[in-house]
Amino acid sequence: MERDICSFLKRSDKWYIGGGKKLIWTPPFPSFLHHPGLWDNAGYYDFRVDPGFTYDILNAGVSYEWRQTKREWTPACWTCAYECDDLILKEEKALSQGDFLGIKVTLTNRTEKELTLQTVLWTAQKRNEDETLEDTQLIRRRADHIVYKKRLVKGVRKPVTAYAGLILQNGRSANVSFSENTGNLPNWRLTPFYEKLSPDGLLNEESTDGISLNGLLYMGIEAPLTLLPGQTKSFLCGMAMGSSAEVVEQTLHDSMAQDIVVESKTNWENYFRSVPDFSCSEPKLEKYYWYRWYGLRLFTIDVEDGKMHYPAVAEGLEYFRVFITYSAQCHMLETRWMKEDAIAKGSLKNFIENQRSDGSFAGHIYLNGVQENGFYHADWGRALQEAQAIHPDVEYLKGVYEGLKRYAAFFDEVRDRENSGLYDVVDQFETGQEFMSRYQAVDEMADRYGWINNIRLKGVDATVYIYNLKKALARIADKIGKVEEVARWTTGAEKIREAVLNKMWDEEDGMFYDVNPRDFTRTKIKAAVCFYPYMTDIVSEKHLAGMKTHLLNKNEFWTPYPVPATAVGDAYFDPWAQWKGKRHNCPWNGRVWPMTNSHIADALGISARRFSDKELRTKTVEFIKKFVGMMFYEGDIERPNCFEHYNPFNGKASVYRGVDDYQHSWVVDLYFRYMIGLTVGETQIEVDPFPFDCAYEAKGVLIGGKRWDFSWDGKHYAISVDGTVIHQDARLHRTVFDK
Repeated sequence: MERDICSFLKRSDKWYIGGGKKLIWTPPFPSFLHHPGLWDNAGYYDFRVDPGFTYDILNAGVSYEWRQTKREWTPACWTCAYECDDLILKEEKALSQGDFLGIKVTLTNRTEKELTLQTVLWTAQKRNEDETLEDTQLIRRRADHIVYKKRLVKGVRKPVTAYAGLILQNGRSANVSFSENTGNLPNWRLTPFYEKLSPDGLLNEESTDGISLNGLLYMGIEAPLTLLPGQTKSFLCGMAMGSSAEVVEQTLHDSMAQDIVVESKTNWENYFRSVPDFSCSEPKLEKYYWYRWYGLRLFTIDVEDGKMHYPAVAEGLEYFRVFITYSAQCHMLETRWMKEDAIAKGSLKNFIENQRSDGSFAGHIYLNGVQENGFYHADWGRALQEAQAIHPDVEYLKGVYEGLKRYAAFFDEVRDRENSGLYDVVDQFETGQEFMSRYQAVDEMADRYGWINNIRLKGVDATVYIYNLKKALARIADKIGKVEEVARWTTGAEKIREAVLNKMWDEEDGMFYDVNPRDFTRTKIKAAVCFYPYMTDIVSEKHLAGMKTHLLNKNEFWTPYPVPATAVGDAYFDPWAQWKGKRHNCPWNGRVWPMTNSHIADALGISARRFSDKELRTKTVEFIKKFVGMMFYEGDIERPNCFEHYNPFNGKASVYRGVDDYQHSWVVDLYFRYMIGLTVGETQIEVDPFPFDCAYEAKGVLIGGKRWDFSWDGKHYAISVDGTVIHQDARLHRTVFDK
């Protein structure tokens, strides 16, 4: 029997509404969750649309005051219940794939008298004469809908023109009124409609101009509603956004003919069917598997619009709802397990199609441009290789090879002018890991600079990433028939390996360190990135003692909630998100970041597997369980989360940031790599489950076009391919199969 994943993830404390393409409703600091409607800001790509909309139910022109009695959330629908003396109200709020943010409103007359009511759906959008500020212009007003144009602005980027519309089912009158600014709150008495509403409806007129164009543009739609004693009726209302007035208007009308709640549920169910089915006797591991897939879809942007050419996952809400290089590598590792590989492919292709002339990738891809001065290091080679192992596609490799060649050349020519085999980090932001001792070690002012390339540090992370890239390019060159280029990449990778071992490895300390390029001395700063070489074949068995000494040391990294991005003993270490006495948004001087933890999980697991180390196998399992367990509010099984960073001693999240469901790490991939035990090569599939001490079942794992199923109930182990059992045993152990 197919499980209902939406119901499995049901909870009462969440409010995010997703499932569309361009539009989303994820206000980070909402003020009006208790109020009917969706007044807190929506998002159009990374732009704020503030406010959203609300509606009032009126009797003789007086708006009812509501008491909220219940909230219930699933990925597909946010349900709110209210009551007043006369009525019971239920809202079911959902977002369609066509970018209609709608509410199915159900009203029940709890009195013994007939109620003659009116509904007014309305919003108040900003108008500004200044062309650098947000503006709203009316396009057209009809009895049941209003379409308007928005000028959306963000920072120094060029404004974006978007179109939006409101619709109320059975609407009979509409009014647009321009007003000077006042409190922009979902308060009926603050609106012009408070005075302009009569029993016959709103004044069917529009006023959009005045002696100045600064103010609020109120737009309202009215519909009559009669309820007999005990009677229940429903109606739809909502807003749509898109790139043209015609698209928005069509979306509004199409949505009125649909059950948006059923449609949203169907869309989310179809999505959950597009990933491998998974169940597990460890409740938090099972819950988080599905919660992670929810988060990935929540921030998926599947459009061909502006600079966004291919489907990919945005890093998070608002500022982060763009394509970002640092997190794209994570999305490739996770979405490779989907039945379709469009997102895994698009995550890289977007950056190649927006590649800079010097070969580097922009840090952020926006709807209307790319970040001019930003850059992030990323492990493209490893992510691409792992994705291709599941969904091989030689034509795709041909399409990305030249772009990756230019990217590698950028690092050789610009980031290693000494020809040392080690690569430069030139500001604290481009590693994605700002405010930590790594950068202070080469420049005491490093924490004061912006994206201005003002420091130089030979970074362990940057260097490991290029090592993996050159190894991947060697394999790709061989696959696509450029055999004459294989040796170049192989030689380049070997040069990096030797440089890491000779210049970054400290034999006495048993630690890899960043290097100061001024004199090529090791910085001696203990950071989590120092363990990144353990994800590769750079290390040998002789390096394991150092890993165990430092990574597994509770006085350095193995805190109750491991691992802090900077070692506990560091001069700048702070578990409270404080940098030099002040709480920061994104400090890496002692917080546990899921991004770092994903790397560390692989450093442990890959080393455990390479060197058949039982202690590291056990520690890998312990670490993954602690990692996943940390991402639940106060350990509550019903309330998983994923914030930017956490406290290493009490596990509390950076709730103050307002950024939940942050897609800045990989988690699902760890399940398949270590619990299921999959290492997928070019010709073979190794299945080597780690000792998680729980029963599990994973079905529909698509590898190279074949469906694999895995099950372990504690006594019986079975592996099937395309419905045929190919392996059974009474114990878990390593097996190898031809691909």
